[in-house]
Amino acid sequence: MMNFELFVSLRYLHGRKMGFVSIITMLSIIGVILGTVVLICALSISNGFETEVRDRIVGTFAHARILKYNGESVTNPDSLSREIEKHPQVVATAPIIMGKGAAECESLQEGVMIMAIDDSLEKGVSDLHKKIVDGEFSLAPTKSKRDRELPACFIGNGLAAKFGVRAKDEIVLMTVSQEDGSIDPTPKMIRLVISGVFETGMYEYDQGLIYVSIGSGQKLFSMPNGVEGISLRVKEMNNAASIAKEINEQLGGYPFKFSDWQTQNKSLFQWMKLEKLIITLFLSIIILVAAFNIMATRIMIIMEKRREIGILMSMGVTRAGIMKIFLLNGVVIGLIGSTIGTTIGVLISYIQHKYHLIPLAGDIYFVNFLPAIVEPMDVLTVFIGTNVLCILATLYPAWSASKLLPAQAIRLE
Repeated sequence: MMNFELFVSLRYLHGRKMGFVSIITMLSIIGVILGTVVLICALSISNGFETEVRDRIVGTFAHARILKYNGESVTNPDSLSREIEKHPQVVATAPIIMGKGAAECESLQEGVMIMAIDDSLEKGVSDLHKKIVDGEFSLAPTKSKRDRELPACFIGNGLAAKFGVRAKDEIVLMTVSQEDGSIDPTPKMIRLVISGVFETGMYEYDQGLIYVSIGSGQKLFSMPNGVEGISLRVKEMNNAASIAKEINEQLGGYPFKFSDWQTQNKSLFQWMKLEKLIITLFLSIIILVAAFNIMATRIMIIMEKRREIGILMSMGVTRAGIMKIFLLNGVVIGLIGSTIGTTIGVLISYIQHKYHLIPLAGDIYFVNFLPAIVEPMDVLTVFIGTNVLCILATLYPAWSASKLLPAQAIRLE
């Protein structure tokens, strides 16, 4: 048998002579639905962008690196790699040399970051080989369109477009003056043939990265007997920082140090988390407005139902019972609105994630569709938060209804 307070509460969802659900109650429910839908969709889009950025960063670079302080070179990369691979969470390792330089083609010049890698080992620590869109993933010396055999390189599609080059074309790469005493400060220059053009989807990388072989990197940065560090991939990328720290301790600490993908992009991910927080706060105002609307409508219904409230109290319904009736009234509105809104929001986000119905300009944004990824915790937080706000919005009207005097309520009618 239905609880008496709940039965009366459901009856009070409608006003006098206005059908099962009054217009004003319907508007309250629609307000909750819209607020919930917008908030879930916005959080899903924020999650989508964060995931896309993270995947592009992690796919382009290794999860972590082991380096030496003061830019000292690692003269025993093979033995260091074997030592690092002893850690059970390490999947693969590869040597790396990094440095600033400039690329030149015809009369155009562009500042770049030079990444020297071993293409046979790099496949194990990054997904760069999956991002080649023109040419092949090989840094072995090859012939250019001018029929000259030169050391090979990979360049981003943004830089290739700026230079107007493709695979098999030639470019000149030079280092900039270095103040680090461990590296020859004299700029070096080398002519290369483009063996592959990659596209990561990140403008900064596609415009400013050039990959060369370890041999070319050693010549450019005067490191004939070593490399700058060891890149590594781990089983769980979110634990890369702790795993790299454990490896660093395993190696004895100084002169070794470590860096991971989260630390290297700390400011970017902090900004994205702050953006998500701001979006949540501002869009929550929509639900807050709906909650105030619920409060106003409940007050109006209490004014309309004063006579009925007085009769109920004169028949023995306690003040707590009256308060419960109107609290349940707000709970029902919140549950209906949040359930429908959550369902619609999740459905819209899922459809967009699966079918990419809303496109984006790929040359402006780093993706060509609006990403939307639903996080269960976000959905649960929105659902619970919406219902809590609806209950809080009903507290005052319910309390004021319980304070009515039976005789006065009937007399006023």
